[in-house]
Amino acid sequence: MFFRRYSALALAAVLALSLPVVSGCSSRTGGYDYSAAEARQAYSVHQAAVVEVRPVTIHGDASTGQSLGGVIGSVAGGFIGSTIGSGAGRTLSSVGGALLGGALGVGAGSLAAQETGQQITLRYDDGHEELVVQGAEPPLQAGQRVRVIIGADGSRRVEPAY
Repeated sequence: MFFRRYSALALAAVLALSLPVVSGCSSRTGGYDYSAAEARQAYSVHQAAVVEVRPVTIHGDASTGQSLGGVIGSVAGGFIGSTIGSGAGRTLSSVGGALLGGALGVGAGSLAAQETGQQITLRYDDGHEELVVQGAEPPLQAGQRVRVIIGADGSRRVEPAY
């Protein structure tokens, strides 16, 4: 009995420590973040000034994080639940633990898919304005001179001018 409870606690600790890994699965969208596919590409660079910056929440594709979180939570909850009671009570606590763990895991996966970002209003040197949403890094502020990097697909990223 002691071994079973010890194993359940060890599993819970390992899964709790793996939550940062689940949150690391979400993509980052900051001005300095590039995917492997974006490397070795040509980009246009334009000069602009920041007119306004507002904080936003960027919701990523939560399906992967929710699925992984749900599976991890269900397994952990079922295993931990199996350490409670005996006979039919153990079966019920295992099923209850799996359901509760799965629900908590899905919620954790959903949160992992969110990122704090910034909505940046830009005024280009020719006078026209544009709005760009990207991750919170690098932090920008109104009045700051920036470089707007435009990819061949029209995607934009904003970083401080040098």
